[in-house]
Amino acid sequence: MATTARAYPRFLPTLTEVVQVTVPPPEPPEDLAALEAGRREAFAERMRVQLRAALDGRMQDVVAYAMLEQVDAMGERLRRQMDDMVRESLDTITDRLRGELDVMVREAVQAVLSDEVPANGSDAARTPIEPSS
Repeated sequence: MATTARAYPRFLPTLTEVVQVTVPPPEPPEDLAALEAGRREAFAERMRVQLRAALDGRMQDVVAYAMLEQVDAMGERLRRQMDDMVRESLDTITDRLRGELDVMVREAVQAVLSDEVPANGSDAARTPIEPSS
């Protein structure tokens, strides 16, 4: 067997050759306390938003109900005051009319009793008229 000379390539990499590879710098370890605080703050904000929405709806209902109660109470109070005012007015009018009626009756009685005898001497003017049956 005959051996033939083979030509070797001019450049052969060796194991000692330095290969330049760009490696990104290592990231510093994350601050676990800061991450936990951020998660808690995000959770708290989500809860605030949900509570605000729920409370807004509930608050409108509560305010509307309270306003209706106040209006009802005011209406009842006004009705009572009006009743009292009307009652007082009627009492005042009744007292005034009674007084005027008493004065009119007294004057009528005095007029009837002080009626003088007519000039012709007839007793017919003094005789009361009796109702016919």
